[in-house]
Amino acid sequence: MERVYTIIFFVGVIYTVVTFLFGGLLGIIDAGLDAHIDTSLDGSSPFILPLKPITIVSFITVFGGIGIIGTHYKFNWIVILIIAIILGLIVSWLLYRFIVIPLYRAQNTSAVYQEKLIGMTATVISPILKNGFGTIAYVVNGSKYNAPAQHVGKEEIKQGQEVLIYEIKNNVFYVEPLNSDYKKGS
Repeated sequence: MERVYTIIFFVGVIYTVVTFLFGGLLGIIDAGLDAHIDTSLDGSSPFILPLKPITIVSFITVFGGIGIIGTHYKFNWIVILIIAIILGLIVSWLLYRFIVIPLYRAQNTSAVYQEKLIGMTATVISPILKNGFGTIAYVVNGSKYNAPAQHVGKEEIKQGQEVLIYEIKNNVFYVEPLNSDYKKGS
């Protein structure tokens, strides 16, 4: 039985290490493995099914580790199994509660957050080239942010000029100088 626990433990550890080292590449694979349901139970808070790769692999790793420790100290196999399951579930729940849910909520607020930026003023910090891009800086709640930007009419805007954010598409801010007569759609 110790061999089974050891295999389970090392599968969890290897998956964790490989995911950490190659996170960007494996993020594509993880996206296919996420099984979640987004719905509202009371209309305000989203319910997320906790079957995520992070919770599954944490359960597997803790389950295997507790099994290895228990068999090493010659505990009863039923006691080991029960303790391993309980501790695996506790660690998985803690990761789900304090990591997965906050990250999910932060991800869902970014789209609404971008909508609130439309109509705000910003400053060009690197020139926006004609038919090209530049960088703008804007302040929200006392924090300064930078973003890639392009003129709505693909015109040049000089560094230091104040601009108005018209829209945001694919994380590119489309802007217009404040002193311009340009109308969107003309």
